[in-house]
Amino acid sequence: MNFAKELALFSAMAEKKGMVSSLEGNLSCIDRATGNIYITPSHKSKLLLQPDQICVVNPAGEQIGGSEKKSSEYFLHEAAYKARADIGAVVHCHVPYLSAYAFAYRDFETRADTFLHQIFGTVKCLPYGDHGTHAIHQGIEEALRGRPVALLGGHGVVCVGADLEDALGLIEAAENYAKTVFIKDRL
Repeated sequence: MNFAKELALFSAMAEKKGMVSSLEGNLSCIDRATGNIYITPSHKSKLLLQPDQICVVNPAGEQIGGSEKKSSEYFLHEAAYKARADIGAVVHCHVPYLSAYAFAYRDFETRADTFLHQIFGTVKCLPYGDHGTHAIHQGIEEALRGRPVALLGGHGVVCVGADLEDALGLIEAAENYAKTVFIKDRL
């Protein structure tokens, strides 16, 4: 598998869907055979990313590939992979409806009578942690236990999946559900 090529492709899809931009959000995938993490670079349009720009970081945290600087949110991605050995991809974004819960420092409850409750349960909100530091992922192990999405207090959202297609599909479903709840509460 060409991890860099796949990450560039799914990053462009995420930007086309309005989930990330050049200034916000980042995606990664991991090669579980080597432990190398492939992550989008900082401050680059995900729509225009080329595979040679994708940053490759080894298990020691050293950037060993990619022509750009790795995302400042690398620690968040690394923590998610350590918390969930069953995942292959991480999406960090600032989608508006779920991010509103993060900015309100509130968990997002999915209704027990919906199919999505089986997938998301209660989406936990972590306390605020400065971006680019280890503080941003404090409590991520518990927040992602048995669920693919966590809110980053005062910041945004993180979603994990088996691969990039899975992770993007999950965050899109969670955001659409949050949007539906918002609309329903105004009826």
